Amino acid sequence: MAANLRASPYELLSAFGAWLIKNPIVGDQVYAQSGVRYQVARYCDYLAANPWAGGDPLRHKTARDGAIAAYRLYLETFGTPDATIHLTMVSLDHFYVFLGLGARTS
Repeated sequence: MAANLRASPYELLSAFGAWLIKNPIVGDQVYAQSGVRYQVARYCDYLAANPWAGGDPLRHKTARDGAIAAYRLYLETFGTPDATIHLTMVSLDHFYVFLGLGARTS
């Protein structure tokens, strides 16, 4: 499983993108126009620019929940529409299921 890899967020994103092609999510585009992959890529950019001090959010559940909550606040700060935030949270749930940590708890 990808969560066991000592990889950067971008390496995990690449593995997730390959996984999405083989395991498409209903309503998502299979190839380059994947909304799920796009939302997860933006989150990986956020993590790269804002390292989470409370642990590794790509490998630990508590850190995952904190980083996702902070990212949601970040999106809200910039006036991201609620529908887009919802889709982002669902996309992150898929990413974390792929990583083996399961969906967020909050």
